[in-house]
Formats: sequence, C-alpha cells, structure tokens
Amino acid sequence: MTSTRRLSVGVGLLSIAVGGLLLALPALGSGLVPRAVATLLTVGVGTVAVVIAGRRLFESDEPAVRLPSPESRPRYRTPGSSFAGLLDDVSTVGRRAVDETDDWDGDGEFAPRERVSAALHDLAVAVLARTEGRDAGRAADRLANGRWTDDEDAAAFFAEGLRPPLPRRASLPWVRPELPVARRARHVVAELADRAGTDAPDPTEGGGLAATDDAETGAYWPTADLPRERSTGRTRRVTVAVLLTSAVGVVAGLPGTVLTAAFGVSLAGAARVWRPSTDLAVSRSVSTRTPAPGETVEVTVTVRNVGDSTVPDLRLLDGVPAGLGVDSGTARFATALRPGKAASTSYTVEAVPGTHRFEPPVAVVGDVAGARETVQAVESVDGPATLDCGFERRGRESEAPRPQVTLASGSRTAGVSGAGVEFDALREYRPGDPPGRIDWNHRAKTGDLATVEFEEPRRPRVVVVLDARRAAYVAETPRGVPAPRHGAAAAFAVADVLLESGVPTGLATVGATDCWLPPKTGSAHRDAVRDRLAGDRAVPWTAPSDETVVADAAADLAARLSADAQVVLVTPLCDDGGVSLARRLDAAGHSVSVVSPDCTDPSTVGGAYGHLTRRERLATLRRRGVPVRDWDPTTPISEVAHVER
Repeated sequence: MTSTRRLSVGVGLLSIAVGGLLLALPALGSGLVPRAVATLLTVGVGTVAVVIAGRRLFESDEPAVRLPSPESRPRYRTPGSSFAGLLDDVSTVGRRAVDETDDWDGDGEFAPRERVSAALHDLAVAVLARTEGRDAGRAADRLANGRWTDDEDAAAFFAEGLRPPLPRRASLPWVRPELPVARRARHVVAELADRAGTDAPDPTEGGGLAATDDAETGAYWPTADLPRERSTGRTRRVTVAVLLTSAVGVVAGLPGTVLTAAFGVSLAGAARVWRPSTDLAVSRSVSTRTPAPGETVEVTVTVRNVGDSTVPDLRLLDGVPAGLGVDSGTARFATALRPGKAASTSYTVEAVPGTHRFEPPVAVVGDVAGARETVQAVESVDGPATLDCGFERRGRESEAPRPQVTLASGSRTAGVSGAGVEFDALREYRPGDPPGRIDWNHRAKTGDLATVEFEEPRRPRVVVVLDARRAAYVAETPRGVPAPRHGAAAAFAVADVLLESGVPTGLATVGATDCWLPPKTGSAHRDAVRDRLAGDRAVPWTAPSDETVVADAAADLAARLSADAQVVLVTPLCDDGGVSLARRLDAAGHSVSVVSPDCTDPSTVGGAYGHLTRRERLATLRRRGVPVRDWDPTTPISEVAHVER
C-alpha cells in the first residue's frame, strides 16, 4: 500500500472514530457546531477518505498469471494480413502532403497510402511482365496510362494518384466513409488475381484478416513462472465494505449494522489464516496413443485431493498440446474436493501429423473467502505423456537428386578420385601404387612413372533444410496448422525417400532452435530425423520471439555443408527471406531445390495479395534455375517427395 493510500485510510478511520464519539458523547460538540452537522461532516470525510483509499478495489498489486487457451492452437499470421492492415489504416491523413517529408508518419515510415501504392505497383509490374511477356518498363507505362485493365477503379489507382476527391460526407466528424484509395486498391488486387489465373476475391468486401497480423510468440505453457500465490483483491473490497457499513451504522445510530460489519472482519481474518490444501494428483487417459491423422481422440482427466483438508475452490486446466485443438467437451473445469475425493472431465481432439506432448495441468486453488489463490503446475501425472500421430512413409520410389552445381560453368555429379572406370587425373607415382594403374605410355614419352586416377562414383550427400523462422509462421487461418509444421511433414517425406534409396541425408532447421543432423544413412538415422521433425522442440508450434538474420543463417549452414552437399529447402516463401536463403545457398555452390507448402487463402483481398506475392517469389526462383515444388498441404504428402527440375 502506498503512503497516499495509508494516509487516506488513517484519515478515514480517525474521522469515523470522531463521529462515533460525537454521537456517544454529545457534550463534546456543544458550543462548537450543531451535533448533527458535526457528525455528518466528520463521518462524511471518513467515508470519502476510505473510498479514495479503495479506488483500486478491482485491481491486484501482484502481476497476473497468464493462462493459455488450450481450446485452440496458438494464433498465427495469415499471408497478406499486413497488407489488409494497411488498407484498414488508410485514412485522410497525408492527403494534403505538399513535399516528400509530409508523406512520412510519426514513426519515420511512409503513411499507409504510400506503402499500399508502392506494394501494389511492384506487384502489378511483376504480374503484367510475366503474364503479358513485357519488360518491367513497358508494364510500368501501362499502369501509368491506365490502359492495362477495363476496371475503372483499378486503372484509376495508378493513373489518378493517391489523393482523389473525397465524398462530401467524409467531412462530417462522425462519419468515416470508404475512401477511394482503399476501394481502388482492392480492385487492383482482384484484377491482378484474375490476370494471374487464380480465383479473384470480391473487391467490394473489406481487406480482411487485418486482426491476425501479429502471431503469438514465446512459450505456449506458463509453467516456468509457477507456482505462484496471488491475491484476488477481494479482501480489500471486504475491508472497505466493513468500514462503510460501520460508518452508516454510526450515522444512523444502528448498533446492529455496526455488529453486522464484524462478520466481514471475521471473514477477512479467516482468509489470512486458513490455507486450503494444494496436494493434488492428476491422471490422464486417452482412447488411443497412436492415432492416425484426422482421427478423433477422447481424453479423460481426473484430479484427486490427496491432502488432509478440503479444497473449497479448484479450477483445473489440462495441458492440451499446442498442436491439438479441442473439438468437443472442455479441457477445464471447476469443483470443490473433500480429502480423498476425485472429479473428472473429458474432451476430444483431432489428431494431426506429429508427436504431441501433453503439458502439465495447471491448478488454481482458492481459499474459502476467495481472497487468495495458488496457481501451480501438477507434475505428477499418470498416463500417456504424448500422442504419436507419426509421419506418412513414402515407400521405395525415388528420383535422382538434382545434379550438383559448381561455381564454374557446367555441372557435375558428386564423386571422388580413386579406383573407378572413368579417367579423372594423372599424378606422380607413389611407392605402393598398383602396377595396373601405372601409365606406361607416359613412362615411354617422359621417362617418369605416373599413376592414373579414376573418378570413383559416390552418391551425393543431401541436407534437408526446414525454414522455421518467425516470418515463416503463417497459416491459412489464424488457428490453422502453421507452415513450418506442414514443412516438417514434407521434409520427412523427402528425407525418407532419399534414405530409402541409400542417399546420405542430413537435416537442418533455420529459426530459433539449432537443429543439425549430418548426412548419414540407415534406419537409426531415419528414426532420428523423424523424431526431430515430428516433435515440437526443433519445430515448435509457437513462433520464435526473435527474428532470424538470413545472411547469418545461410553462412552458418554453408560452414556446415560439405562441398558436394545438395540442399532441399522447405519454405513457405511467405516473405523475401525464403528467396534470399535459397539464393545464398545456391550462390555458395550447393545445388538447391525448394519444396514450398502453400498456406495462402486467396478468397479475401488480403489473402489474394499474399497469394500473388508468393507466386512471384516462386517465379523468381524458377527464373534463376532453382527447381520449386509448389505443394498444397491438402493433397497427399507423397507428392512432395519428387522435386521438379
């Protein structure tokens, strides 16, 4: 309690005491002021002071414990949500800019209308250049003169500038009509989607998805901060209510009212002394421990009071894995438990590929007065710790990896000099060289002994690199499966095919976690790759808190990769970082192929913008000779095992 609040409480209590004395001993107020006036003033001051002291009745002095929402997955960004947010932010601000500096907002960035214009101009130039076979300059000219489309709103966006006349009702302070810039921008996105051959969104609808621009990051389950005992603030409210009731009783001369307030004092005192039992045991059972993807799993949680005292207020929150959402039932319930008694709840989840680890249940135990509560994680759980949905096996079909690209012109397959059948080099004779490899023609011409080296065939080494950067955590819907988890299933499908063919295959992730498995073969190595990709440690369900510097990540990978290693990069290509990573690895001399899970939803304007920008990134890589497999996660995962050339 602060010094100001202590002073307020002191003044209030003193004023109420003086009021009580004036009522009990009227002679004390004679000769000063009338008794009734003195009493009302004194008690009134006390009441006001107490109310001021309790101005934070509904707040707690202790930081709140963040409890997760296990009913659904963490929230993810959707491709194009940033653009949709810009459309929503477009307003009359910046319309009357007279020079370049007026186009900037207070954060040192261009105002939303300028940023929307720049983003759409670059996208439109790329789409027109690709679909019409024009160069970028001519495409930009067509945008400027408005002849690129028959849609008047779309043509006017580039031809008439960013400050068209506003409707008259826009000047009314209580009206915010749709601005022409935002309407025209939506028509541009719809027209570009139609040009690109995708389903065009309805341009009359809003941008959509703007609320999902920020994804949840950090730890999913808050067990690191537990246990913690906290105050609910109810004791403070009871104390203020007691003081006010006593003041009313004093003013009205009702001793029974003052006596009633004593029950509140007793209740607050009991909350300070009595503590409920926190000795709990939780068990969990599931209908199946190894469900198939899409199968419904029923989970039953039972909590038992193993202490010696009653738990009057128990709220239990089961640790549903981050990748599984609750389909029916509830993962949380409230009850009261006597010693030795138990209570249960059931809910169902739909299995998705991967190994899902249950988190420790969180119990909130409150006292009988509801004044204080203890938040704790219940570690002693009987039952399965994980649900293993596994990854689909591909079988023995395979394709040869892409030929290794070198820094010199041309290409070659990976190999080493040694005993083989194809001539590779001629070197000086060394004692112990087989006589059959001595070049006797060279001996006859020069008089020196020389040994022939042949190229020894060797299978190329392949490293599957999974993009798990913060920017890669996008999903088709805010509570859907994020792209890195789709990518984990695709990465295992590729690795499984290569390992089945005897190709040494490794694994690496780019993101907050450092996962690296050097290229090897064998069933034990396959199991290690599967365990890393199926679990949630190397590829967590929540996005990393920090951004990844692509240049540093590429340099770290290049340092680990052998000279002949080929790379299969699995990335959603939802930002330019995925393109940069592929190009940097390719420039380092490693043959790079890309598998890209498509997590876009082009049905809205924002989603269509994200879909179009992703398609342009695919086209950019293909123009630079990088093979790309565009994979729809709703199709069988077996299709990603063959990377197109």
